[in-house]
Amino acid sequence: MKKYSIGKSLFFLLILSFSSCSQVNKETISIEEAIIDIPNNLYPSSDLVIASHSDWTKTHYPKRIAEFKANPLEIGDIVFIGNSITEQGENWAEKINNPKAKNRGIAGDTTEGILARLNEITFYKPEKTFLLIGINDLFHNPDTVEKIHENILKIIDEINTKSPNTKIFVQTVLPTTTENLIPKIKDLNAALENSSFEKSYTFINLYQRFVLLNGKMNMNFSTDGVHLNEKGYAVWSEIIKNII
Repeated sequence: MKKYSIGKSLFFLLILSFSSCSQVNKETISIEEAIIDIPNNLYPSSDLVIASHSDWTKTHYPKRIAEFKANPLEIGDIVFIGNSITEQGENWAEKINNPKAKNRGIAGDTTEGILARLNEITFYKPEKTFLLIGINDLFHNPDTVEKIHENILKIIDEINTKSPNTKIFVQTVLPTTTENLIPKIKDLNAALENSSFEKSYTFINLYQRFVLLNGKMNMNFSTDGVHLNEKGYAVWSEIIKNII
């Protein structure tokens, strides 16, 4: 009787084990299918033209998109989204000492360009995104502060809608040495800070770490009054590492 009882218990354990394995296999298959079943519109087409891009960026943008296709994101990554200031940061995984960090910067990009390529970001459901965008919009049209702010909020809303568990960090536009942009940058950054109280994102004030009292970029951290040198990237990386 005791022997039969043990055998019966083993039988039930085998059934439970088989059921558990079946469940794991089903879950594994579903995850694999989700990764393999990549939608056709994950990346913008190579012939897409963004009106706010310069002639150079219209050529560079599809080249970077092709690089993104060749080196896709992974679910749960930490994604840095932006323009040349982000792209020239190169290996963000090394900069912040986190292998999940991926660079999705495109030199010359604008808020419109990012809106056109968000499908890749939201599909892979990143753990965190760090957005820095707007300076090229201002260079092309200094009177578009309200429109830039509106587009950044659209970017945030789309990520929140399609990848609700992603934590979004919106970084201020950095200062520049271009005189006529100084008040515009201040206005845009103020708008981003104000809307952070209403929208689901964390505001990061990079601007205050790089600006001089006259409102211009501190050239100790810059190569040309817009882009950062190694000291500048070290400051930025330290801020991000503290947040992560």
